[in-house]
Amino acid sequence: MPMHEASFPFRRVAAVLAILPGLGQAMPGATCPPQVYPQEARRYELDGKTTMRFSVGQDGKVATASVARSSGWKMLDDAALSNVRQCVFPADRAAKENFSVQYAWDLDDTELLRPLLVPGSCQPSQRVQGYNNLDKSTSNDSGVVLRMLIGSEGVPARIVAEAPGVPAELVEAAVAYVQGCRFAIDPEVGGTRSWSTYGKVLLRRPPL
Repeated sequence: MPMHEASFPFRRVAAVLAILPGLGQAMPGATCPPQVYPQEARRYELDGKTTMRFSVGQDGKVATASVARSSGWKMLDDAALSNVRQCVFPADRAAKENFSVQYAWDLDDTELLRPLLVPGSCQPSQRVQGYNNLDKSTSNDSGVVLRMLIGSEGVPARIVAEAPGVPAELVEAAVAYVQGCRFAIDPEVGGTRSWSTYGKVLLRRPPL
């Protein structure tokens, strides 16, 4: 089945590096590689903000770096982590700790209308109790976050789980569930439409 994305080119990408007032210190003279928006994130039109915390060694290179606040998408967080680790700082910034910086992953300034689950369209499942539209809270044993592209008849395809550490059988149950669902955008609502969406499949605990 043809995907909507074939007819709609990627929207403009702008990934912005911004110093967080009150969390970090200004970093004049820092040299960092260009920020690259992951291609997979562009395909699914993922955005968000990643806050990084890091320290600088005596050689001006980043000594330690970690994600202080996630964008909600691992691929964006990983891209921010890779970028900041390649930065080099002036000598007077050496051996400093607790710098903070925010990567704002923005496709553009337009708020997207994403396809939402059509109520009653899913096949009943003993393992699934429901689905939360546009929920990207952390996956666990009680819920699995999925991102997907929606075909011309509302059929989900290219379903990807954002569920590191979650048992494979739970991920498989979540994917199988949404494959039987349909998604749509209310035709009465105006705005910029996307043909990607995401949400969290809520799982039932197996009986003891």
